Amino acid sequence: MKHLLLATSLVALAASAASAETIRTTSSFGPNHVLATDGYPVLFEKLSEFTDGRWTGIDTPSGLLAPNEMNTGLRDGVSDMGPIIMPYFAADYVESGLVAEMSMLGSDNRAISSAVTEYIATCAQCVAEFAANGQVFLGNDSTTNYQFLSSVEINSLEDLQGLRIRTAGSVFTRFVEGMGAEPVQMPSSELFEALSSGVIDATYSSVGDLKNAQLYDVVSSVTLVDKGVFNAAAMTNVSQILWSRMSTEDRDALAHASQFAQAIGVYSWRDTAVEAEAVAREAGITFITPDAEFIAKGDEIRDAHMASVVATLTERGVTDAATKVARYEALLIKWEGLVEEVTSAEELAELRYQTIWADVDFASYGN
Repeated sequence: MKHLLLATSLVALAASAASAETIRTTSSFGPNHVLATDGYPVLFEKLSEFTDGRWTGIDTPSGLLAPNEMNTGLRDGVSDMGPIIMPYFAADYVESGLVAEMSMLGSDNRAISSAVTEYIATCAQCVAEFAANGQVFLGNDSTTNYQFLSSVEINSLEDLQGLRIRTAGSVFTRFVEGMGAEPVQMPSSELFEALSSGVIDATYSSVGDLKNAQLYDVVSSVTLVDKGVFNAAAMTNVSQILWSRMSTEDRDALAHASQFAQAIGVYSWRDTAVEAEAVAREAGITFITPDAEFIAKGDEIRDAHMASVVATLTERGVTDAATKVARYEALLIKWEGLVEEVTSAEELAELRYQTIWADVDFASYGN
């Protein structure tokens, strides 16, 4: 009898797995990226748990859609889910792109990513921008603070003058220019070759990129700037083609599961930065606290940027920019308090779900 019951249970489980709907994700950054190794797999596990096995997923980590192809790829249903790097498609995300202009604020990427997520998810114009591109926004990631990772020592403003420094986005381009260096735009995949060949002298990046881009052999020093993060990465955007097939309950489950993928990404940046610094110090890479003049100049540029951000956003077409900037600033302060006692990615994921998503009307959200 026991054998019969076990056999019946196994058949039921197999039938459930066979009948589960499958989300086709494209993590897009390659098989070794944390989204492919941990983020999406945990999302699939949680989604199956939250839907009693009705939904699962399978990821294509590279080859199907590149990050700069994801906007139309999700719209057209080439993939069901993937990361949207908003600055790649700035003209399509004018309202949502406000968050990138605020990226010089804050130092805790748990709070920053959560504030961005709540800002966009509760901004009707932002949600409408994603809908216009055939997508549904389900949350955001954020790096840790940026530093100068360089092949030369940077101790002072004088050391910076004329250096060619790779930047990721217009905010950081203006910051590097203001500090007296020459910004250079290039993808992170080219950093090793560019530093080793002298095409650039430094990159303005998270310390974690020492590991992510394997820069240990071409970086000799890290200058601690601690200003700015990349906070405009929507890592689990969903095609509306998929969304339209999901029940209200299953949409809720997907939003819930998505928070785990994003929280893993957030903690990966933190853990990788710690690991990369330890390896770098062991390899003889020096970590430099710049002089007082350098720090004061950086503060001055950041403050000037924030003083002009409303005018910049208004010029780009953001409506009522002053109110929206103030709302984002308030959300960041709120989340800095909320994450103080958080100790794991799992705790962060549940906090984000309960605070941002639990009361969302998924019958209408994203439509």
